[in-house]
Amino acid sequence: MDNSNYYVRDNSDIEKTKLDAAQNLVANGNFAGALKLYLDMVNTSYSYKLYFETGKCYYKLNDSDNAIIYFNRSIELESNKNPSYTFLGNIYYRTGDVDKAIEYWMIAHSFKPDDENVCLNLATSYFSKEMRFQAIQFYQKFLKYTKNKQSAHYLEVKRILDSFMRDSETLYQKALRALSAKDYETAIQALDMAVKTYPNKFDSNFLLGKLYFDKKDYFNALIYFKQAVAIDKKSLDVLQKIPVAMTNSGDLLGAYCALKRLIPLVLHNQKEYLNVISAIKQLENNIDFASAVKYLENAEGYYNSNNYYYAFLEYENYLILGQSIDSRINMRIQNLRRFLNPEERIIKTCFDKGSTFYSAGDYRTSNKYFTKIMTLSRPESSEYKLAKSRIVNV
Repeated sequence: MDNSNYYVRDNSDIEKTKLDAAQNLVANGNFAGALKLYLDMVNTSYSYKLYFETGKCYYKLNDSDNAIIYFNRSIELESNKNPSYTFLGNIYYRTGDVDKAIEYWMIAHSFKPDDENVCLNLATSYFSKEMRFQAIQFYQKFLKYTKNKQSAHYLEVKRILDSFMRDSETLYQKALRALSAKDYETAIQALDMAVKTYPNKFDSNFLLGKLYFDKKDYFNALIYFKQAVAIDKKSLDVLQKIPVAMTNSGDLLGAYCALKRLIPLVLHNQKEYLNVISAIKQLENNIDFASAVKYLENAEGYYNSNNYYYAFLEYENYLILGQSIDSRINMRIQNLRRFLNPEERIIKTCFDKGSTFYSAGDYRTSNKYFTKIMTLSRPESSEYKLAKSRIVNV
């Protein structure tokens, strides 16, 4: 039986009457009365949505312990697209466990990235942890997905982000002028402030990393190169410098992993490909694969502090180095794959489904999928333009 379509209503007229009555009580704010009916139905029915509704009543009545029990029971029955994750995040945030709240909200976000409330929750939480890069990412998503562009929240967030971007750009231009005058220290200072103000600009991170790289300060160069790659994951200018910086700083295992990541990006260029393969073979004779455990330790630390992008990279390094993983780590890696850029995954799925209905002439259904793509993609992207061209007036 497909749990995603099952909803208690098929048992009997009595069950249907109870369910309708409970929903009416919820609509009128009588959560205690609704809870009694839901608990009575839980004894005879088996549905993730019923467990969710029961948990929500407990949540509204500020009984967090029982709410957690029923939300988790709901997730045990249906772990995909379950609204229980959002409420669990709310509960843990209420109790001060911000790390746990972010983890649950990230799961909710991975299934529904255009939920403006979850985006705002994540942005606010990351900002409270002084993780500015992640906070700005989710503030940007909140601005993109919020429906009411005149709300107080929207206008305030937009004002603050515009201020960050404007101040950062002023500092970036100051750095460029300093570089023209060959005043490298002033340029570094200006770029450092630009990145602290608005860390989500690729050019600032890349230029600052390059200046440190040229000074042979590879430790600081890697900080900004890695942040630049988090913004643009396919920038060869950065990706080719990272293994060099790692090698020169003595991190041969890291250089090996960075080179392995380069292979798919240089397949079209025979010279570059052969250079990468040659560098990998040289490193293989000089590295201790047994010390790969440090990447697992780093990954766990990043995961527990909600730095999911770096957690994924470290887990991936561990696997690149040929290490085995248990079921718990495998589950974490699967979660991380869902956490990182869920829009990309959902857009692909929507194209597959939308195209199927489009080919069958069911334009009303295909329009829903293509409209979703337009919501999740950037207006200037090829995905947006293709989806828009497939919309049919029906």
